[in-house]
Amino acid sequence: MDALAAYSAFNRELARGVSTAPPAELVGLTRGESLRYPRLGIYTGGGSSHSWLWLAEVFERLGFYDLKFLDAAQVGAGGLAGLDVLVLSGGDTFAMARALGPGGAEAIRDFVEGGGLYLGACAGAYLVMRSSKEPLNQFNLVPATISNLSKILPRALTLPEKYTNAYGCDYVFHPVREAMLLQGQGGPMGQDEFQAPLYGGPAMLPADEVVEVLASYQDFTPGTRFLAPPDLAAETLLGKAAVLRGRLGEGTLYLFGPHFEHPGFAGANRRLARAIYQDMPGGRAKAAPEKADQLAGAGAKALIKAIKRQVSNSRITAVSLEDHPARWLIGDKVYEPAKLRVFLEAIWSRLRPLERASGLAQVPGAEELPDLLAGVTTGIRALKRELAAEDDTTARAAKLFQDLNRAAALFLRMYFASARLGHLDPPAARRLH
Repeated sequence: MDALAAYSAFNRELARGVSTAPPAELVGLTRGESLRYPRLGIYTGGGSSHSWLWLAEVFERLGFYDLKFLDAAQVGAGGLAGLDVLVLSGGDTFAMARALGPGGAEAIRDFVEGGGLYLGACAGAYLVMRSSKEPLNQFNLVPATISNLSKILPRALTLPEKYTNAYGCDYVFHPVREAMLLQGQGGPMGQDEFQAPLYGGPAMLPADEVVEVLASYQDFTPGTRFLAPPDLAAETLLGKAAVLRGRLGEGTLYLFGPHFEHPGFAGANRRLARAIYQDMPGGRAKAAPEKADQLAGAGAKALIKAIKRQVSNSRITAVSLEDHPARWLIGDKVYEPAKLRVFLEAIWSRLRPLERASGLAQVPGAEELPDLLAGVTTGIRALKRELAAEDDTTARAAKLFQDLNRAAALFLRMYFASARLGHLDPPAARRLH
């Protein structure tokens, strides 16, 4: 049994209340409390990119099914109540901060101070670091700054659209992409070398001794892609913090420069799970999972059939666009046609187990999915026509990604709720690779 499968088996038993031995690497990691099944929130709101789908993928592999998918309004309106962990992944940091606003910033601060665990990767890490720039200055939860910042923008070797973002009068620049070699420096990161991919995340400089460096950028790998000259990339990244841990009140914040949730990096995935078990809140009552009515029989089959029809139609058109050179600047992020299918595949790959399921969790809004996805199908077809006519398609693409994001979040809420109710085959509802 590989390491991720061991976590999955352990977590399934823990969810059922069965006492079982944890994976060896968890022994002695916790702060004295017995391990319990965590409830995790994943941010899917304004400013988030497709990388939150990696979180759903990895948490499924690890056997974490008690997931809640939250938009910005839900974060600011009490949606964090009962969560053990809140996770914010990649995207547009400024757009994320604007979407969350003062209410979301206060909710996140209260959540952590009250004992919650915050995991921020890439944009989610930038969001809570020290900043005087609006609207980031509403957060400021971890006294740390970044080294990939310059008043004069260094030249880009390639991918200029992925290379930089404005940061007031300065520039955040991204020297490399893809796999980096990291050096663990203790705690849940261990003290060995491992790899994780970098897609615009920060190299961090702790500004206070209360902030711990848990892993640093050790070296480049054969898979590293240089966007800046190698000497500048080395100066900016190597020896700088890749993972920080800070404390706030009774809670903990982890800041990840690379994407530890990327499904292609099992070593990083395991360390993410270890961080959850080490620092999620202990000693308070476990919140009951969200209640969900059950839909069975003909009603369940009709709903899945309608969803499958629309996703199939959308996939056919989306595939035909993947070689198109179109690029859309939406906020501060550049999107390309291939990203459309990332959201669609997150739904498509999970439909077969739902077709075989004994029933479905009927979560609020699930009945809207066929119509929402029909709108996506219509939108992708219109996008194809407009691209062929060489029209400006930015507004169309922005609306499509917004609708795809909402549809994927709603579908996954139903999927994981169904898994929690025991309707899907263990160890996960689909074959994972």
